[in-house]
Amino acid sequence: MKWWISDYDGTLTLKENGYELIERDINFVKNWSKENKFVIATGRDIDHVNEIIEKYGFDVEYKITNNGAAMFKGNETLYELSIPLSERQKIYEALLKLHNFCGIKISDTLNSIEISGIKEETPRYESTIVIKNWFEKEDNFDKYIDSVLTNEKLNNIALYAHPQDFEYIRSLFKDLKDVKILQTVPFVLELMHKDVSKYSGIKYLKEKYNIDENNIISSGDGDNDFEMLDNVKNSFVMKSGTELALKTGKIVINNVSEIGQYIK
Repeated sequence: MKWWISDYDGTLTLKENGYELIERDINFVKNWSKENKFVIATGRDIDHVNEIIEKYGFDVEYKITNNGAAMFKGNETLYELSIPLSERQKIYEALLKLHNFCGIKISDTLNSIEISGIKEETPRYESTIVIKNWFEKEDNFDKYIDSVLTNEKLNNIALYAHPQDFEYIRSLFKDLKDVKILQTVPFVLELMHKDVSKYSGIKYLKEKYNIDENNIISSGDGDNDFEMLDNVKNSFVMKSGTELALKTGKIVINNVSEIGQYIK
């Protein structure tokens, strides 16, 4: 039996398909799951993952969520890794500067809350379909911003912005020692504990079930997939992936169904 651990956004779903799974890839996942294990490893929270599984009728027992900050067996939490409380004040102060400048979503192991949208639409955003809806968000910043300081389980902060603003945004968090910031999709930067990785979930499964490395497959497209593309012998990276992902993945593919050409 083989284990396939896959990213969702940009890997199972592609921009060319409107970021929706299409029948070809749905069928590949279902056929794979008849004799093998399929694991979703994503930046999304557990509720979103469960919605995906139900929507497409996938057989998924283990779920790596919040970019690897949490892992579930069914709805049982197996582990979680939060953003250190020692770094929260600096993050809080940076978010005050980003209020209305970019979309802000904060997440813990079980919940995600969109607390701020983008106040002014400018011409540079015209082609950025991914973040278009952030101009219409209800402003919940004042209601939830204090949870950045107090929620011990907070493990992810996603910032939705135009790439030309990334350098400025990164500069606000440059002094954080135990937090890393990654570009996960074209218009999103995410903050998380420096040790968070989707590969942590793979290591957990590998040790628990004594899985031979030849029977582990990973697929991804973003910087947040780096560790699982780098540390898995059979790793597949999407042709549309980030520069780091493309440098790291062993085999470049156009869609996940192509994995079947290499793994029997």
